Amino acid sequence: MVTHRASEEPEGIPLRTYAGTYLVLLVLATASLLLSRIHFAGGLAVALAIAVLKAAAVLWFFMHLVEQSSSSRFAVLLAVALMAILAGLTIADVATRHTFPQRAEPMPSSGFYQR
Repeated sequence: MVTHRASEEPEGIPLRTYAGTYLVLLVLATASLLLSRIHFAGGLAVALAIAVLKAAAVLWFFMHLVEQSSSSRFAVLLAVALMAILAGLTIADVATRHTFPQRAEPMPSSGFYQR
């Protein structure tokens, strides 16, 4: 029978690492909220970067990827890369479509409103 004393930490990630990760996630979530209130040109890129950092923190610590073998890490990296490729191809497809009718040319004027 194995008993743990209160002073001993169990195997794996220490509790302070979980608490630190949680605080980092709170800070990043607050940054996302504040970013949504301000509008500037690079806002989307910053919001996506914050989202990637939050997802990486959750994967790395809360889903115990830090303790896994390199093949498990590679599988997660491959899944993320394939999702990025699919999203990029979808964006490229939508951006290159020409489904809207072209702007109609105005009728020739009678000369009254010519510039």
